[in-house]
Amino acid sequence: MKKQPLVLAMISAMSVTSNAWAGPHGFDLHNTIMPASQAMAGTSHARPQDLPSAIFGNPATLTQYDGGTRFTFGASFYMPQVVIDHDGTVNGGFPFREKSGTDVFPVPIVGVAQDLQGLGIPAVLGLGVTATSGVGATFVDDPKSLGAGAEFIVFGVNAGAGFPITENLSLGAMATISFAQIDAGLSSTSKETHDLGLRLTAGLTYDIGNTTIGLWGQTEQKHNFDNLFQTGVDGDGFPTFSNQKIEQPWNVGISIANSDLLNGDLLVAFDYIHKAYGDAAFWQDVWEDQDVFSLGLQWNPGKRNWVWRAGVGFAEDPNRSDASKLGDLTQVVAGPAGGGNPLLANVVPINTVTVPFLQATQTVIIYEWRAGLGFGYRNFLMPGLDVDVGLGWEFAESRTFGGHTEADTWSKHLGAALTWNFK
Repeated sequence: MKKQPLVLAMISAMSVTSNAWAGPHGFDLHNTIMPASQAMAGTSHARPQDLPSAIFGNPATLTQYDGGTRFTFGASFYMPQVVIDHDGTVNGGFPFREKSGTDVFPVPIVGVAQDLQGLGIPAVLGLGVTATSGVGATFVDDPKSLGAGAEFIVFGVNAGAGFPITENLSLGAMATISFAQIDAGLSSTSKETHDLGLRLTAGLTYDIGNTTIGLWGQTEQKHNFDNLFQTGVDGDGFPTFSNQKIEQPWNVGISIANSDLLNGDLLVAFDYIHKAYGDAAFWQDVWEDQDVFSLGLQWNPGKRNWVWRAGVGFAEDPNRSDASKLGDLTQVVAGPAGGGNPLLANVVPINTVTVPFLQATQTVIIYEWRAGLGFGYRNFLMPGLDVDVGLGWEFAESRTFGGHTEADTWSKHLGAALTWNFK
C-alpha cells in the first residue's frame, strides 16, 4: 500500500491546544463538569445543587433559586488520556502506538440568578458562561500517525428564566448563543475558523411532596464553517475548498429527585438523556443516537453546613460500526505531492478504511461508566458564601475501529466554585 499523509482532523478540546479531550455525552457536557453536579455524575435536571447546572440544564429549575441574587464563579480542570495502537493498514505499513497529550484543560464556570419578584415579575432570571462542548485528539508527535489531530471548542452564553406557575409546577426557557472555533489540524490543507450558533432549551418541573420530576428538551445547534477542508485542486492547479456544517444534536431528558429519605437528610436523584446524534449533521456519519443515565446522592447530616455527594453514570458508546463517510466529503487533501508544486497535493479518499482510522484518532468517544465524589460547605468564611468541590472520572474503555486501530481512553476532572447569596 502506498504511504500517503492522511488528514482530516476533527474536533477537540476545551482550550486551544493540541491535546485530546472529550466528554461522556458525545461532545456535549450536560453539567458533568459543574462543581456540585460532577460529584453526582452529572445528575442535575430535577434538583440541581449548583446554580450553573440550572442555567445550563433544565431552566425550570431556576425557580429553586428564588429570593434575591446569587452569583457563582468557579472552574473545572479536565485531564484526559487517549492511546492509539494502529497496525499500519492506513499509513502504508508502519504500525505505531502513540499517547495523546495530557494537558489540563481549564473550563470557566460563571452563573448569576436574579429573582424578579421585586419588580412584580414572577420569574427567576438566569445568565451564565461556560464551555459547553468539545472533542478531539492529536497524535502529531509520531510521524507515523500521518498528522492526525484537530481542535474544536464551543463556548456558550446562556440567558433564560424559570417561571413558577403554581406551587407545584414551574416552567422554564433558555437560549444559548454559542461561539464555536475549529482548527481542522491539516498540516497545510485546512485553516482555523469559527462560527456562531443558537440553541433553545425548554423544561418543566413538578413537585409531588418531597419528589420533583423534571422534563426538558433542546433543539439542535448548528455551526457552518466556510472553506474548512481542501478537497482538491482546480484545472489550473489551485486549491479548492469545502464548507462543513456541524450540528450538536437535539436532546430530551427526564429526571426525578426525592429528599424524603433519612429524615430528609438524603437526596436521591436520577437523570436520563437521549441524544439524537443520528439526526445531527456530520456526527450522524460516525455516531449513533446515545442514551445516558446517571444516579446521584447528596447527604446533609443533621441539615448542617456540610454536604456530601456521590454519583455514578452510564453512557452508551455512540460510535457507528458501519461508518464509511463524513458529511459530504468524498476526499480530502493530505499535503504537497510530487513535482515540488505545493499546490498539487495527495488526495485521500473518505471510505470504509480511512473513516474508522479517523473515528479512532479524532472522534474517540467510548466512555461508558463514570463516577463522582464531592462536598459542599455552606456559609464558608462568611454568612451567605458557599463552596462546592467535585471530582469526577470516566473509567478506561477500549475499542477497535475498522479492525486496524485500537483506542483506549479514560479521564478525570476536578472542579470548585464559590457562590454568593444575597437575600
